Amino acid sequence: MTVPTVPTFSAAALIAANTTFKVLLDAGAGAAFVRVRNSADLLLAQIPLNDPCGTVSGTTGQITFSIAGPDTAADASGTAAYAEFCDSTGLVHLALPVQVGTSAVPGKAVLNTLTIVAGSPVTLIAATLG
Repeated sequence: MTVPTVPTFSAAALIAANTTFKVLLDAGAGAAFVRVRNSADLLLAQIPLNDPCGTVSGTTGQITFSIAGPDTAADASGTAAYAEFCDSTGLVHLALPVQVGTSAVPGKAVLNTLTIVAGSPVTLIAATLG
């Protein structure tokens, strides 16, 4: 085994941890959602997740979030810096850095753009963890 440069968990540990995390996000009467904020913590957009919020791989433990749709009208203009994954009551359980892209990047929330314009749509392309 090579010396790890980042924390390295067994698949069993990731499956257990991410399954519990998914249950935490899905608790409550409604669906979980993602808040997109700039570096000054200004709320730029809110993107709904499906209910349940995603799936956990039974092989790797990776959680892949299931996005219900875009925010059709962003709350404010600014440059996206991070995304908060919230349960249906708005309690934040995870914050991830954001980046622009067209496919999933583990540990990142991938958006269609980092330049958010108030009233314009914002799409969470993909988000995976683990």
